[in-house]
Amino acid sequence: MVDTLIEQSVPFYDYLMQNLREGVLMVDAEGIVTAVTHDIVSLLGCEATELVGKPYTRFWPNDLPHLELTDSSAVHYFETAVTQPDGRRIPVALTIIPATSETPMQTMVSITELNRVHQLNEALSHTQRLAGIGTLTASVAHELNTPISIIISTCSNMKYELEDNNLSVEQLQHYIQMIEQSAWRSARIMELLRDYSFDNNLQNAVTDLNMVIENALTLVRHQFQGDYKIELSVDLQPEMRSIVCDHNRLTQVVLNLLINARDAMLPQGGTISVKSWEIPESDGVDLDDTYRFGFSVCDEGHGIAPGILEKVFDPFFTTKPVGKGTGLGLFVARRIVEQHNGRITVTNNPDDGVTFTVLLP
Repeated sequence: MVDTLIEQSVPFYDYLMQNLREGVLMVDAEGIVTAVTHDIVSLLGCEATELVGKPYTRFWPNDLPHLELTDSSAVHYFETAVTQPDGRRIPVALTIIPATSETPMQTMVSITELNRVHQLNEALSHTQRLAGIGTLTASVAHELNTPISIIISTCSNMKYELEDNNLSVEQLQHYIQMIEQSAWRSARIMELLRDYSFDNNLQNAVTDLNMVIENALTLVRHQFQGDYKIELSVDLQPEMRSIVCDHNRLTQVVLNLLINARDAMLPQGGTISVKSWEIPESDGVDLDDTYRFGFSVCDEGHGIAPGILEKVFDPFFTTKPVGKGTGLGLFVARRIVEQHNGRITVTNNPDDGVTFTVLLP
């Protein structure tokens, strides 16, 4: 029976290796390449026969350390370049994954062109943004309901008073002002939603970090308070200096953290605390010397098990039930923060819940 299973696994293993979309090599404990995929040929500029049975060091970039072939738990990611026989260098992403902890041990080396990685990241970001639009629909409907109701009731009052010949110039001006303010409020809400949904390249400009946070809060406030029994405690440092960032993408970061905090407190609700601050310059050299702005989102949920605390930023990792989350929100948030040369961290609170902190230069 065991022999039959082994025989059946060999064709499947070969099929898997030849149909993966990335270039993949399998390396044994002695550093010898045991199997490759077709895509590795175009990436390394050599035939499979030139790789299989040869030491992996024949293609390994000089700027990287050698593989830890005896480590059965570590996963490593590098961005580097491979050099083809004609001297052409191709920027690539290398992911090293132990394929088994048993003997004989195998290590999988995945090689992907960096432009493919960037395209995948953009696709994931857009997918997560579209998923967020669905989440925000109810909140936007709540937010728009107030100004639209004001416009409708004001127009009805104007019509009634005109029919009775009882509308003064002062009252007319007051009605017009109410309609104008409500219309601008509606337009502002729709602009926020449009900017959030628009998939564009990173576009940095001078803006106000507090305005970024307020925009995100505008999109979720009514839904959080009405549907989820969540209060928002907001403490934004006034008169902060301007920051250079992509306003829309940083809004997406705040939204992702707010939605993650909301989900962490379902179904009982609670309070989400949002803070912003400016980091003063110091004479010493420490971590904060790199950053000038910070903001945090703190929830009152059950916290995160220490063993998986750092995994929450991994793509498709989620602690939510099947169908309740994409596992992309925090991954996309970290990627956007890193695009801004910033840093995002997560810590468990002393009592309950977690705090996500973003530091920006």
